[in-house]
Amino acid sequence: MTRSRSFALIVSLALVNAVAESELEPLTAKDLLDRMAKTYAGCASYRDSGVVKTTFIEPDRSWVEEKPFTTTFVRPDRYRFEFWEKNGSKQQGRYLVWRAGNEIRTWWEIKPGVATPPSLGRAVAGATGVSGGSAHTIPALLLGDEIGGRRLTEMKDAKRIGEGIIGKTECCRVHGYYAGNPMTLWLDKKTYLVLKIEEAEKDKGFRTLTTTSYEAVINSDVAEKTLEFNPPKKK
Repeated sequence: MTRSRSFALIVSLALVNAVAESELEPLTAKDLLDRMAKTYAGCASYRDSGVVKTTFIEPDRSWVEEKPFTTTFVRPDRYRFEFWEKNGSKQQGRYLVWRAGNEIRTWWEIKPGVATPPSLGRAVAGATGVSGGSAHTIPALLLGDEIGGRRLTEMKDAKRIGEGIIGKTECCRVHGYYAGNPMTLWLDKKTYLVLKIEEAEKDKGFRTLTTTSYEAVINSDVAEKTLEFNPPKKK
């Protein structure tokens, strides 16, 4: 082997090793948030089920509220979100947000009757507060051009804080501040989907600890039945 060919081989091996070493470097918090955003913005379909569990803590008592939810989305324009409040084994306060093409509808058990908001953004905004944020958090990543407001990608002082496991799924964790309050995201290491959000908030006389859990799937077949607008029929 000539000296020039030997030198070229050494350089090639060095480059391969450099690439391999760079790929082994852990992703930063920004890298993870960017990949998370890309996953949601680029998926053809998305389905989830989850629950927002909030613990209210006062000096002399504490209590827990649970708000289960489901989201179903098929790009470009099929969308359904539902949440309800869990009171023991009973469901109450059911809320639906639905879109098919240019048609948008909402229904809320507390204010019976079908409403037709002028935009999906307006429909989602109406459900955001009462749903514990679940109506907005993921849909804003799926449909950023239609749903406004603060996004998870806008976390301040975001840092990667190690890994964890949810069920059998390995996760990366990102900690930062969202709307001025501490937040930790648990992201699936393979898909970068959000599997859990942990938040804490303080107010005068009490504080809250909120955990939002997700079971999520992207780019899978979605049954037409799961996209139906199906509020209870009037009696």
